[in-house]
Amino acid sequence: MMSTAMMDLNREAMAMATAMATAFLVVSAIHLKTCLADGVVDRIAAVSCESCGGTGAPPGTKLESCKGCGGLGMTSMQTALGWMHMHCTQCKGTGKTFLILCNSCNGKRVLNGTKTVKLDIMAGIDNNDTMRVFSNGGADPDGNQPGDLYVTIKVREDPVFQRQGADIHVDSILSISQAILGGTIKVPTLTGDVLLKVSPATQPCQKVVLKKKGIKTRNSYSLGDQYVHFNVSIPTSLSQRQREIIQELSKEASSKEEQEEVHDKCAAAGAS
Repeated sequence: MMSTAMMDLNREAMAMATAMATAFLVVSAIHLKTCLADGVVDRIAAVSCESCGGTGAPPGTKLESCKGCGGLGMTSMQTALGWMHMHCTQCKGTGKTFLILCNSCNGKRVLNGTKTVKLDIMAGIDNNDTMRVFSNGGADPDGNQPGDLYVTIKVREDPVFQRQGADIHVDSILSISQAILGGTIKVPTLTGDVLLKVSPATQPCQKVVLKKKGIKTRNSYSLGDQYVHFNVSIPTSLSQRQREIIQELSKEASSKEEQEEVHDKCAAAGAS
C-alpha cells in the first residue's frame, strides 16, 4: 500500500482516504542554506484501530469457524464450465471470523487517522520536489508493513530573496550620492548581513555577484551565487541648497555635452 502526501505547516483541510494523505509542507528560504532543517507533517491515512488493536473485534473476542465456508476458507460455485473455487468473502480465506465486530472500525481493523511524521529537509530542496518516507504511509489491514509516504514540498516565497535554481537575487537601494560617489552598504545574505563596496558611477539596474552566497545544490557541496541588483532612490523633495547643487551639475553636464558636440563636428569636417 502506498500513501501520497503533500505537507503544509498551515494544516489546511485535507480529504480523507484509506491509503492517501493530502497536505502541504511549506519551507522558507532559511531551510535552503547549507545545513539540514527539520520539518513536521500531519498526514491523514489508514491507521490501525486503537479500540481493537487492529484485530477487528473487541478485546477478548475469540475467533470462530466461518459459517460462510464452514471453516475451509474456500467456497465453491457450479458453472457451465464446472466447479469454480474461490476465497471466502466473509473470512477472506482464513476460515475464521469474529461473531462480534469492533464498534469503532466495524471489523475493518483500520481507520482514517492522523499521524505526525518528522522529516529532515535537505539543503537545496526546491519547489515541487518529492520526498519518500519509508513505512509511514497507510496501515495494512492484514498487519503487513505500512506503505510509504510521498511528500511534495512547496517553497514559500521570501520577502527579501528571489530564487532561481541555486542562485538567489536581492535588491539594494542606493542614494544619489552613493550611486555617484560610491561607498559601502550592508547587504542581506542567507548567512547574515555583509558589507559590500559600491563603485563610483554605479548605474540603476547594475548588479554585482557574491560568489558562493547562494543555495547549496542538492547532493553536492557546490553553492550557487547571490546577485545584488542596484536601484537608485530619487528624492521627492529638495532643499534650496540641494536644488542649487543639482542645477550646477546640470549646467556643467550641458556644457560638456556642447563641447563634445563641437569636437565631433570638427572631427567630421577634418575627415571630409
